[in-house]
Parts: sequence; structure tokens; C-alpha cells
Amino acid sequence: MLKEEQLILLLSTRVISEEAKTEIRSLAAASDISWSLLLRLASGHKIENFIYSNIRTNQLSGLLPAKVEGYFKSIYYQVSIRNARFKEIIENISTRCHKNKIVLVKGSALLYDFYNDIGARRLADVDILINKSDRDSVWEALTGGGWNSDDWAGFKSKAHALVNDAQYKTMHYLYYGDVAEQIFIDIHWKFYIGAGADNAAEYAMQSCRKVQDNLYVHSDEMQIIHLCCNNYLDYTNGGVMYLRNLCDINEFIKARQINWNRLTQILHLTSGDDFMTRAVTTTLNAISRLFGTTIPVQFQAPLFEGITLTPMSILKLPVTILKKTSWHSFRDNLNTLGTTPLKLQYLFKEVVPDHKWLRGTYKKSICPLCAYWSYMFRRHILHKKISFNE
Repeated sequence: MLKEEQLILLLSTRVISEEAKTEIRSLAAASDISWSLLLRLASGHKIENFIYSNIRTNQLSGLLPAKVEGYFKSIYYQVSIRNARFKEIIENISTRCHKNKIVLVKGSALLYDFYNDIGARRLADVDILINKSDRDSVWEALTGGGWNSDDWAGFKSKAHALVNDAQYKTMHYLYYGDVAEQIFIDIHWKFYIGAGADNAAEYAMQSCRKVQDNLYVHSDEMQIIHLCCNNYLDYTNGGVMYLRNLCDINEFIKARQINWNRLTQILHLTSGDDFMTRAVTTTLNAISRLFGTTIPVQFQAPLFEGITLTPMSILKLPVTILKKTSWHSFRDNLNTLGTTPLKLQYLFKEVVPDHKWLRGTYKKSICPLCAYWSYMFRRHILHKKISFNE
């Protein structure tokens, strides 16, 4: 493992031992260390702010070159300011959806219920989990209060609602105010697509605990599972494991008294699909290999054989699962519907969506249908990465 990678791992721990501090001093003083490589690794793993938070917590300021530490510090304060805005947005969601049970998940939950330092965890968006039956009411409550819709296909037709139940786990993003602000919310109703996913989501909603008003977080065991699922989806969709995700789980395991037997019981809720088990096992084995963290024997497995796991290698790991194309999704949607009338309804409403849905999606357009067709052509024929409102 390169010196830069060793240093990154040592700095990616919340509580740094005296022995580790000595090693950090030695590595930082090495004449052949590449600080540009270290910065690229920290940026690639989205942990610059986390590293600076750890430097502050462990009184290690001044060990790194001033320019390097200064860069980490600038990112840390940028994240702190942005996270303060995220917390305001979460309060807005809670107020707008006061009749609904809102479970904060992933980074949003860690910001509220784990990291005491507001700048320690970088958030890309706000993630919430809701009851599937609350989707429409949550959507309407938010879009009626300053949130803008990027798309909720379930409103197009009955066929689209059925497809979303079977093939999707989240709504498309909503964004607050101007899209340029990039304050997005992702509304989940389950963790993954597959047998048992609804059972797991139902258990998560029942076992969560309140942190304030109508805001909840997972139980510790479900928190580990959901974080592992998120990491595993990044891995299977793109061959990437981010230290940001792995550090979250590693620190959570070390800080909380995890009931591993209860966690195993939760995994058995998804009989017929072992996705959550694979996600937990794969992620915990990666953490064990990288950080030396002890994991229970039932999750130990001979994974990553022939691969040396390092901060550099986990940015691009070999995978066999390919990400779906638009055509694959379209084909799967038709197969899911089964009956011919529903398939015909789906096809027709893809070309001519319900007028109410069009009006709600393209509020500023003179011809909403033309705007929709323009999006469909550019997004699915030209494969441009655009949102509904661009």
C-alpha cells in the first residue's frame, strides 16, 4: 500500500490512537510522499471535510503542509455551511409533512443522530424513507410548499403507479426553490428492488425511533443494513466504494452497541432474496480488510480474492452486474405489467401523459406536451443527462 493511502486511512478514523498519531507524523514527514495524490484520493472519496474534522478532534493541526491542511479546512467549512442549510430544509420537510412519519436515512440521519460535528459528513441531498401509502400525500405536501417536481411517474396513470411499486424504490428528485441551489430530496419507500424489500421497509418504519417532532431515524441495526445497502448499490452499479460510506459504517459500528443477532434476524425478513445479506457481508468484509475492524464470524467471507483493497483500488473494483439502460428499464416495465390493457395504457401515457401531470411538471411552459416530448427525445434518444425541467 502506498504511503499516501496509509495516511488517508489513518486520518479517516474519528478516534486516533497515540500509536497511530506517531505513524501519521512519520508519514507526513516523509520526503517522497505525494501530497497531490493524497488530495486526489481524499477528493475522490469525498472525505476532505471528514479528515479535517478528525484533525481538529485529535489535536493534529500543523502536521500536514499548510496548503494541504488549508484545503481540507476550506472544504470542511463549505460543507458545514451547506449542512446548516440542509438542516433548515429538513425542518421544512418536517413542517410541510407534519401528518406523515418521516424517517431520515443515510447521510441525513447521521447528521442528526451520529456526528456531533456539523461539518464531518458531506451530504449530496436529503434522503427520507416514508410509508409507501404516504407517497402521494408527501409529494403533494412538498410540491405545494416551495418544492419543485422533477417527475413522479406514478401520477401519469394506473399502469405507471403499478410499475413504480414493482420496479422502483424511490421517487425522482424534488428540489427546493431554484434548481441552481441544488438542494434536493430523494423520497424512498424501500431499500432495493427484489423479494422481501417491502417487508424490510415495513420493519424499518416500525422499528425506527423519534429524534424530534415527526422526524425519525433507523434503529442501530437497521441503520447498519441501510448504509451497507447504499454502499453495495454504489459498488454494483459502478464498481466504486467510497471511503465516505465505509467510514460512516466503520465509525457507527465502533460507537454503538450493535445487536448482531437482531441484525441477522432482520436479514431473514427478505427470504427469497439475499440482497441485504450480500450488501452487509460485502461491505463489512471491505471494512475489515481496510481498517482491521473485527466483524462477527457469520459475516466473514472470502471476498475480494486476488484484490488488494486500498483507498486507490476501491475507487474502481471489478463488478459483473451492469447498470440498466433506458431500454432495459422500458422493457422491464412492460414485462411487469403483464396484461395487454395495462401495457397499452402505459405506452399511450408515455406518449400523452395525463394533463394534470403535465401541467404540474411544466408549470412555466406554454406547451407542456412539447416540453415533455423534447425531454424524452433528448434524454432517451440522445442520452443527455438532463432533468424534466431543463
